[in-house]
Amino acid sequence: MSLPSARLTLPSSGDIVYYQGLGNSILVLNSLEAMTDLLVKKGNTYCSRPYFVVASELMNLINSTAFTPFGARWRLHRKFMRIALSTEAVKGHEGTLSEIASLLNTSLKDGPEEFVDHVRLAAGHVIMSTIYGISVRSPQDPYITIAESAMNMISKAVIPGAFIVDLIPILKYLPSWTPFATFHYVGGEGRRMVAELISKPFEYVKSQIEARNAKPSFTMDVLTKNDLKAERENDPEFETSLKWASASMYAGESGQEISSSILNMIMAMATNTEKLRIAQAEIDEVVGRSRTPVIQDRESLPYVHAIIKETLRWHPPLPMDIARSSIHDDVYRGYLIPVGTTVIPNVWAIAHAPDPVYPPDTFAPERFLRENSTLDPSVYCFGFGRRNCPGRTLAENSIFLTTAYILQSFNISAAQDKDGHDIPIWVEYSSGLVS
Repeated sequence: MSLPSARLTLPSSGDIVYYQGLGNSILVLNSLEAMTDLLVKKGNTYCSRPYFVVASELMNLINSTAFTPFGARWRLHRKFMRIALSTEAVKGHEGTLSEIASLLNTSLKDGPEEFVDHVRLAAGHVIMSTIYGISVRSPQDPYITIAESAMNMISKAVIPGAFIVDLIPILKYLPSWTPFATFHYVGGEGRRMVAELISKPFEYVKSQIEARNAKPSFTMDVLTKNDLKAERENDPEFETSLKWASASMYAGESGQEISSSILNMIMAMATNTEKLRIAQAEIDEVVGRSRTPVIQDRESLPYVHAIIKETLRWHPPLPMDIARSSIHDDVYRGYLIPVGTTVIPNVWAIAHAPDPVYPPDTFAPERFLRENSTLDPSVYCFGFGRRNCPGRTLAENSIFLTTAYILQSFNISAAQDKDGHDIPIWVEYSSGLVS
């Protein structure tokens, strides 16, 4: 039986868009229905990743959780992450998240002009503390800067077609001095950063364990848990896989999603002060001024929660989710999806779907408070199926606490010129995977 051929369509033609060129097939998914049908219901078919020459090979990210092919190694990585990021484990970090949110508030009070650096530090502190038990106190801390530098480089390297060598792999054999072979430099720099990223904090935890001075963390737990002793002793890949899994969480999506969401929230509040006032009134009524917010307040603060949802919808941290790859031929809606097709979930298309009441570009938390509410962005902002973000609960808890702390403590507005007029806020978003 012959399969029907997928047709070539234009981006505006529907919720599944197919492109083909230079021997590569790319399928863009523009609706939640298509993403659910393929990435969730047919998760086994779309559980792998495309092979990016620069990211996977030259940077050596083929061993990381996000880019390792579906198989035994990937399953071991996910097992580690279930230990680190289970609901029970994340609940144990609530005190740490509150402490970090409080430290952020102090930093914002002492130096509001550097709010971007303060938010970056807080997001990095969340990840470093939970994964390695390491406290970071400065935005210039080497643990923060190496993770951000590596992630910025990686996020550009995993965009399909970003480098010509990903489309024509044989070009990787060109000498590095060839004029358009800049991918060699990018790959080399990325590989150096990644090597430091995976080794430095991991070796620190091991040294602290030997000195009996290690602070509680995911990495310490896995290296010392009695119920994992047999695996540690019998699996020669155990420690290498743990090192990569830890680093994947360290420099992965969760920290980037936290910082991106908080910064977008601050920008939204500065340009929508009436929304800020409503949220502050709600916090005053529910929490008061005698204490700070806690996770258990979330259900009692629907408007604050709606602001967080609207922030994620208004500007998703990952406008395009990390691409998948089909591991065999598939047929969807009568169209052939060939094996090896790169599948790109267009999260932005879902987030900015037309709304008859609230235009998609308008910041309107109220869209989540009406009877027929807009789709909760947590459904599409944290990935789909087998490759979803395992740090979702940690990220959501951190975003809620940080947002609630900031809204309780600060008035946020645009800067003013000498005549008392608001200075227009202009923001330039990055062009990589995380925006």
